[in-house]
Amino acid sequence: MQSALTGSPPPSADLDARQLRDCLGRFGTGVSTVTYAEGAGSRGITISSFTSVSLAPSLVLVSVGRRARACAGLRGAPFVVNVLAADQAPLALHFAGRPQSGLPVPWVDQDGVPRLDGTVAWLRCRPWRAYDGGDHILFVGEVQDFAFTSGDPLLFQDGSFCRPGPRIAVPPALETKGERTS
Repeated sequence: MQSALTGSPPPSADLDARQLRDCLGRFGTGVSTVTYAEGAGSRGITISSFTSVSLAPSLVLVSVGRRARACAGLRGAPFVVNVLAADQAPLALHFAGRPQSGLPVPWVDQDGVPRLDGTVAWLRCRPWRAYDGGDHILFVGEVQDFAFTSGDPLLFQDGSFCRPGPRIAVPPALETKGERTS
């Protein structure tokens, strides 16, 4: 069966990393900054690999590059996933290793774990498990507390920050005898 998508993949051993990254970039994601305490200070790392895992128990997952300083800081440490607001791109860049000169970081203490103020959502987590994820470590945290508010989240797609566009109207699913049709 021939696919209408471009870029038939070569064998996995010959994958072009740049093209794979571009392909993955087609998937728009939310932008989050994971914050944690390290020594007497507060630290953070911007990520786009954040997902819910389970509601019972309440688990979320963040993926952090093995070479990132945060990898060591997050091992066994409580953390907060801060879902950034659309106007917080400077914070995203700051915690992505591109410090923004003169940027005030709106730190808030959340039961002993640092978080960022002004986000559209945050989830305070205690460490649950860490898994090998190739060149990343997958940190799973159990949500202990959370809050959210209205407002647009910051998104990332095709190498650029963006915000949600107009909602798309989807017609109600057609049902036949209680079964969905495709």
